[in-house]
Amino acid sequence: SKDRIAKSIVLEAEASGQLSAGGTIVEGTSGSTGISLAQVAAARGYRCVIVMPDDQALEKRQLLARLGAEVVLVRPAAIVNRDHYVNVAQRRAAEIPGGFFANQFENLANFRAHFLHTGPEIWRQTAGAIDAFVMSAGTGGTIAGVGAFLKAENPNIQVVLADPQGSSLYHKVNDGVLYTHEQAERRIRRHRDDTITEGIGIDRLTANFAAGLDFIDR
Repeated sequence: SKDRIAKSIVLEAEASGQLSAGGTIVEGTSGSTGISLAQVAAARGYRCVIVMPDDQALEKRQLLARLGAEVVLVRPAAIVNRDHYVNVAQRRAAEIPGGFFANQFENLANFRAHFLHTGPEIWRQTAGAIDAFVMSAGTGGTIAGVGAFLKAENPNIQVVLADPQGSSLYHKVNDGVLYTHEQAERRIRRHRDDTITEGIGIDRLTANFAAGLDFIDR
């Protein structure tokens, strides 16, 4: 899944002139997309800088380093904080000559990768015998892109979001309001509930999730 979007983001950036020879790919990630971007960067001759929270699995950092990426660790913070890993990555990209901010959450190359490739692969490999597609949401690109494609093939397929407690996307899908009761707390923490999950259960509507929102049933 992440290999697809990394390839799509880089190829589209090259085609649009946002990324060229000698450039640097910069991304804020909980790890998985960063690993895929590091591989694509190495294959295509780019430098790669990955900014990630310091509470993510050690194995992710180690693998990124082995793939040649520069890893920048930051303290966990809410997205509204300038020191959130995505915001730090965006600034880093702007500071580096030839820097390109991959922006997996808002870059619709993510959605397109799943609409044009992942969705059709699932449809072909199941011979269309699908009752439901169930997916969590990090960037939202997979559930949105695959869901949009599958609904185009068969409107009766159910597309279901399965997110951890504390995700505001639950109410966005079911009630049309981006909210979770944990947001009523006086202190807005990065993780409002204890969870072992990494990279899913966010409290904002990304461009990628929004692109497929109408195709998510519940």
